[in-house]
Amino acid sequence: MGETSDINNVLFYKGNTCRKRFMVNEIKLVKTGEAAIAEVLTLEHLPAVLALHETTRAALPDDQKMFVLPQSPAYFEKFLAGKGGAMLGVTAGGTLIAQLVLMGPLTLEDAIANRAVTRNEIAFHHVGALDDIVAVKSMAVHPEYRGNELSQHLLAGALELPLLTQVDHVFAQISVDNVRSWELFLKNGFGIVAAGVDPGDQKARFILQKPAGGFTFDAAPSADDVDAVADFSAIARLTQREALVGHIDDMASTASGIKLAFSASAELSSPLPRVAHEAE
Repeated sequence: MGETSDINNVLFYKGNTCRKRFMVNEIKLVKTGEAAIAEVLTLEHLPAVLALHETTRAALPDDQKMFVLPQSPAYFEKFLAGKGGAMLGVTAGGTLIAQLVLMGPLTLEDAIANRAVTRNEIAFHHVGALDDIVAVKSMAVHPEYRGNELSQHLLAGALELPLLTQVDHVFAQISVDNVRSWELFLKNGFGIVAAGVDPGDQKARFILQKPAGGFTFDAAPSADDVDAVADFSAIARLTQREALVGHIDDMASTASGIKLAFSASAELSSPLPRVAHEAE
């Protein structure tokens, strides 16, 4: 892909300490060959952040607008100022073409109280009460620049930031219908740890988690050949009671669709009971 990481050669800012520009990666866009950079955004980027958010959301069909939820300027402003998180963006030709929000670090208790990860009533099986977490939020890619693997660049760049490398877990919440997004996270070491219906818009969501050390799955899955949409209710029950972790089922996935397998984590202190796949 031809990218050069500069992450160890620059200073990361936290809170109000440093406002030095922080470039994460140099990127070559696959469709146009244009040069772009991934960088930590600052308050000077606020107009561009708001414009990209609205452009991305406006371009989505009505049934997909929940993929990019509406946000106020104040929501982005606090992260651009380094308060309670950060924002990462990709810029090409002076234009911001992709961005995401990183919220944290937070304890699990604070994350639940602030609904930082999810508004659903879910069980957090794989994180301790005092563990530090960061939530990946509000990813947006300009519609004219889709197909340039920008989501992958954003997520990969974010996972290299000190804000994420120094915490115990990274979380994300993604609409079940947004297959490309949750597939991207799964391919970057996340697992599906919970599922629930958002009480605000009544849409199905997956909760994904990436522990600092990653998940190590038991060899035999507890449930396999799982369809993300058709078996959603079964997934919610499995992750609620069994602490199972969802990942891509390589044996079942084809070009026509992604199937999931749910496995126990081999790192847990005691084995979990096997649960038969429950068809809906």
